[in-house]
Amino acid sequence: MTSYDIAIIGGGIVGCALARELSARFKRVVLIEKESAVAQHTSGRNSGVVHSGFNPHPGTLKAKFCVEGSREIRRYCAERKIPCEQVGTFVVATEESQVPTLHELKTRGTKNGVPGLEVLSVESVRKHEPNARGVQALHSPTGAIVDSKGLATAIATEARERGVTLMTGQEVVGIRERADHVELQCRNEPIRCELLINSAGLHADRLAHWMGVGRDLVVAPFRGEYFVVKHPVIRSMIYPVPHPVVPFLGVHLTKSIDGSVLLGPNAVPAFGREAYGPWNVNVRDVAQMLAHRGVWNALVRNQTLVKIAWNEWRHSRSRTHFWREAGKLVDGLRQEDLTLGRRVGIRPQLIRADGHLVEDLVIETTPRSVHVLNVVSPGMTSSIPFAKWLSSQISDELRWTAPRTVAGAA
Repeated sequence: MTSYDIAIIGGGIVGCALARELSARFKRVVLIEKESAVAQHTSGRNSGVVHSGFNPHPGTLKAKFCVEGSREIRRYCAERKIPCEQVGTFVVATEESQVPTLHELKTRGTKNGVPGLEVLSVESVRKHEPNARGVQALHSPTGAIVDSKGLATAIATEARERGVTLMTGQEVVGIRERADHVELQCRNEPIRCELLINSAGLHADRLAHWMGVGRDLVVAPFRGEYFVVKHPVIRSMIYPVPHPVVPFLGVHLTKSIDGSVLLGPNAVPAFGREAYGPWNVNVRDVAQMLAHRGVWNALVRNQTLVKIAWNEWRHSRSRTHFWREAGKLVDGLRQEDLTLGRRVGIRPQLIRADGHLVEDLVIETTPRSVHVLNVVSPGMTSSIPFAKWLSSQISDELRWTAPRTVAGAA
């Protein structure tokens, strides 16, 4: 049985950033990923957006990490020659009733420390984006796009250069916590560590439940689909005004790092944590979700969520729906220009037992383990400063020094 100081489960962008950061303090760190390479799921299937930080509520860790992470990722990509482009973000109000929300977002972003925010008239917006529609828009110049899989791979490579052991193709199938260590049963070999960090993303709640923590929380997967437009209808990123109740941003337009334009994603309930196809069903995942009272409470108490989920399901993979939604934000789109994209992602939406959709960071711990249960969007943007913060909460004796449960507040 090989022994390590710290074992990290999950080779997404957060797990890779944690491995890189912790390697500066501890000699024996292992990153365990069940796939053959890192960033094969959420971290490698997103739209590659580096968010500015005007959406998170001021005073939260999410806000702090997002703003810091935006700067860190742009700097890191410049140093490592990773494709990244600062294109800016526009949030467009399509009617006058939405304009106050733009000012609320500007105030929020200013409190968070986001530079250069402006609410512009549609005439001023069109100097940047000639095809933009609407009445006014919030402009955030620090919004950027990046090769997300390339970013995660570069961070993992640097971690390995610093001495981290990267174990791919190794699924963890059992965990046993002892007084002075944790034993992990992997498909091919057992591993022993003094501290375990669970950063398994779509499966993080399941691993936490094995260790008796976070049982009032469950991951509900939402599939995100995209359509692609090859011609440059936009130069940056254009979003609708966010929904006031649910944490989904609606169909928006994003310039991709390859020059194409992405329309989406939507947010369709998925019947499995890795159910990327519309007819993919994982019976085990569905059974576990239906067995958790949080899912039922969300269905009963959040009728807005139910209506949105049903609408998204009806219009899943519909070229007409995506075209109509995107057409509210920009001119110049023709329905025949839209091609269904190969990129499909899964958003791991955490739900509490009372049915509440969790929007901020959640960490649960045991004496020998740390469980990162909710690094949702902007998780990629937040990954580098989050890794620094988490490392600072671990003592030289490999003990978690923060409160046993961390949820949101900075």
